[in-house]
Amino acid sequence: MLDLLNADRISASSLRETNGRAHPLQWDPRLAAAARSHSEDMARKGHFSHQGSDGTMPSTRVSRAGVQWRGTAENIAKTSDVFQAESLFMNEPKFQHNHRGNILNPNYTHVGIGIVKAPDGYLYITQDFAELR
Repeated sequence: MLDLLNADRISASSLRETNGRAHPLQWDPRLAAAARSHSEDMARKGHFSHQGSDGTMPSTRVSRAGVQWRGTAENIAKTSDVFQAESLFMNEPKFQHNHRGNILNPNYTHVGIGIVKAPDGYLYITQDFAELR
């Protein structure tokens, strides 16, 4: 999925949205741990929300993971595979504050991704983005 994200960020079809400033995202294991934990929580509890079952929001989870950030965002998906999730994100309206906008935001430099398969076979996917301090 990291390869899919980075391909979308540098794609010629995204150039107008990124002004050529979106570079490939760097993997951050702390963001990945936060993302995986959220995906596990959603799959285990059978809920689908940016708010965790404990009431935490993405920015709190990222901070608790030890990431000092200037900006952070989260994408979540419940799909049958990672290609479908990325396609759904990227097929959202251009130039909007949405999943696509998070992926293409040139301010975000780091990402962590958590993917968990639920008992029903669906994948719970969390992408946590950050602009580090």
